[in-house]
Amino acid sequence: RAARWPIAARWSGGGRLAAGRRPRPRRSEERGIQLATMPSALKARGGHPSFAEMKAQLDTLRKPTARTMEVIFDKYYNACVASDPPKKEIEVKETQINWKALIMSLPKPGCFKVLGCGIRRIYLAETECIYHGVYRFHVERLDGSREVFDYRDAYDDPYHNYKDKSFHHDVEAALRAAVLPQLIQYKEMLSKDSQMELVSHISGVALPWERAVVQHFPITLQVLVDAFLNENQLKLDQIKLDFDEDHAYRIKDTALLDKWRIFHRSQAHYRIISTDEAMEQDHL
Repeated sequence: RAARWPIAARWSGGGRLAAGRRPRPRRSEERGIQLATMPSALKARGGHPSFAEMKAQLDTLRKPTARTMEVIFDKYYNACVASDPPKKEIEVKETQINWKALIMSLPKPGCFKVLGCGIRRIYLAETECIYHGVYRFHVERLDGSREVFDYRDAYDDPYHNYKDKSFHHDVEAALRAAVLPQLIQYKEMLSKDSQMELVSHISGVALPWERAVVQHFPITLQVLVDAFLNENQLKLDQIKLDFDEDHAYRIKDTALLDKWRIFHRSQAHYRIISTDEAMEQDHL
């Protein structure tokens, strides 16, 4: 059969028809059918949001990154401590933050307690505890009530190390809160023995109960803490903490907590000073 056709009409080696032979039309062309061309990706997205725009819309529904919250916390914390005296609270105005998503990422069921009936405002305020200068975020609910929360609890996952190491100020607050009953007991003992008002060891002025402060003296609380850590081969940031409603933090390990209380009771010494004198001291 190949011999009946001239060589010029045969297929060439390159896969194209050789000169002299007309290619056969496609069946769709024979039937008069016109094939529709596929639109490009850009034309198909016309009138719809782009991938970057959709991603930005979804980001508003998620909680902010841990780094974002660290920057916001430092921003408002520095604004509080920059004034003299330091501000007790400041309103946090960050409209780009999804505070509800952040609060709902807190451990359950605490997240529902913090959210309550809804969010009206967010504040960075000093937490009411025995250790001064501890600031936390506070949510003001729609009914006017407030609740404190720690944003670091919302990032309790393998990608963050907030729970692996504790912050020094938080540990010191927990250690001081653990021995607070011992300080109150010393104050009550002096008041009972004297049957009168307490007396300042610095000025000798008689003090009412509410103006009398117990100070670690002559050995400071910091020295006691360092000695306790050395005795137990620990670093301050290795002491794990739990949230405490009264004092912000408490020591998580109950055995370590008992050791600290026993050590403090046997080693601590105190004196009574006034609240005004306490403001001039470097330590209490």
